[in-house]
Amino acid sequence: MSQVKREYNEIPVTHLSNGAKVTLPLHTIYGKEAGPVLGLSAVIHGDEIIGAEILRRVYERLNEEELSGTVLLMPVANPLAFESLTRNTPLDMNNLNRVFPGDPQGWVTEQLAHAIVTNFLDKLDAYIDLHAGGAVPIVDYVYIQNDEALSRAFNFPVLYRPAHPYEGTTATYTSAKGIPSVTVEVGGGPNYEQAVERGVEGIFNCMRHLKMLPGEVVPAPEQVVMTEIQIIRPTQGGLLVPGFDFNAVGSVIEGKQVLSRTYNPQTFEELEVIHTPFERNLVILMRGQLNKVNPGDYGFMIGNLDTAEEA
Repeated sequence: MSQVKREYNEIPVTHLSNGAKVTLPLHTIYGKEAGPVLGLSAVIHGDEIIGAEILRRVYERLNEEELSGTVLLMPVANPLAFESLTRNTPLDMNNLNRVFPGDPQGWVTEQLAHAIVTNFLDKLDAYIDLHAGGAVPIVDYVYIQNDEALSRAFNFPVLYRPAHPYEGTTATYTSAKGIPSVTVEVGGGPNYEQAVERGVEGIFNCMRHLKMLPGEVVPAPEQVVMTEIQIIRPTQGGLLVPGFDFNAVGSVIEGKQVLSRTYNPQTFEELEVIHTPFERNLVILMRGQLNKVNPGDYGFMIGNLDTAEEA
């Protein structure tokens, strides 16, 4: 590499009706030595903001003199959803992480996906995508996509090997192209400092695994691979009172226990009681504080420990 430098560019996508430009931020860090191109993205869902802070700290701490290869960072992949703090793009209510590879002539969300593919994903040799529980829930696990060793190197205790991966995601697209890909689910809700730092350290450890940074790869903790995770969505809206706080994330709840009760805030009527679905319940995603809930919101994600792969 002839020159060590950093670049920042804004990728044009479209214009809003008021004339404002819609662009995508892209930071490029060139290492001193040759090596792979690693892509890091966050905030594909606009209410999953912790990833933007994780990438800011990676950008701040990464030393180009020690870097072999190139790092591309896209800290806000859906700026329209980020502005409204919503999972989906508010203009068309589409989920950006279900429409890849997108369409330059399609909905604005499809235009965003097409711009991300052509200006970011197609340039990569490896890829890490950061997600979170959202504005209220907290989550903690890493997907196994097409490179189990790279997923394990993120050093989270819980991994998930889905039987039927979601279609239309960034990782679906990159995996099909043979690009080693990792999807991370970390934090959300209060976005604790510990969760931010675990995300930063996970990225740096993956970079050591890819030989992009010097030093030994930090050995993974004891890890369990989930093959069965049940997503539980409240069917009734109201005031949700949890049976456990956020400390339950990553823990095991034995037997059928109450996860939450939802009440009508006006009449005080109990509308719904949500129970754990398995005998040995590993808490993956949790609403751990009193909050308003809408019918169909993400409530809980519970893994069946009896069908897990322990390694």
